[in-house]
Amino acid sequence: MKNITEIIKRHKWKILLIYTYVFFTQVLYLVEPYVLGKAIDGLLAKDYTYILLLLGIFLVENVMIYKRMVYDTKVYVQVYNEIVADYLQRDKESDSSSKIARTDLAQNFINFLENDLQYFIMALMSIIGSLYFIFIGSWMTGLVVALCLLPTVLIVRIYYKKIAQGTRVGHTHYEQKISIMTSAEETNVDTFFKRRKRVIIALSTLQGKHWASLNSVKSVFLVISVIIFSQNTGLTQGQAVSMYAYINQFLISLMSVPIGVETFTRIRDVLKRLK
Repeated sequence: MKNITEIIKRHKWKILLIYTYVFFTQVLYLVEPYVLGKAIDGLLAKDYTYILLLLGIFLVENVMIYKRMVYDTKVYVQVYNEIVADYLQRDKESDSSSKIARTDLAQNFINFLENDLQYFIMALMSIIGSLYFIFIGSWMTGLVVALCLLPTVLIVRIYYKKIAQGTRVGHTHYEQKISIMTSAEETNVDTFFKRRKRVIIALSTLQGKHWASLNSVKSVFLVISVIIFSQNTGLTQGQAVSMYAYINQFLISLMSVPIGVETFTRIRDVLKRLK
């Protein structure tokens, strides 16, 4: 892990620039529902100020997302190459099958930096930001959606250990792939892929149950929240659209909790194998 940390530090300013793009893009994304609500009310009153502002936000978002996507690929490809080169230089004992599998698995760590970590930062900002706007619109609705945290954490805790175990089994089995594939025993190859199938299906079934439970909770809290905030007879059409957008944004962002648990479990296991 020390070697990987040192490699990351060598590219820290480039990575910081990437997350700066992510941060400002998410700030714009957070104000979108508010501006959209104002734009709807403005259009009904023949005022086009906010609709032009909304179009400007969309334009700036697209420019920043484009610049980030082009730039981060260059950085993370270099980081991956250095991690693999460092690992191969240190590991002189593992067999070829394990080495090849681990260099493949190292891509999981790069995907984490390039995609998952950015997603989690954006989700955290979205959870905090959208909840702030919900409380401004209706403190009772804000309280209801905040309570959604409790069943979400409980469900994640129930499934965490099983998913972590399935991830470890899957990675260990994958490390045997090259040696099995290069063996002359057709029976071993057939057995490998049959077991691989069972491992993948078992893990997918766990994840399916996990997501079905969480989506059920999300749907229930979304309906309750809509019922509560709609009781305010003084809402304009724009405010209603804006409030619904923030509630939905908060609940969707809350789904990043189970994704985060699964991702960190996978990355932690990969890093152990690269040490």
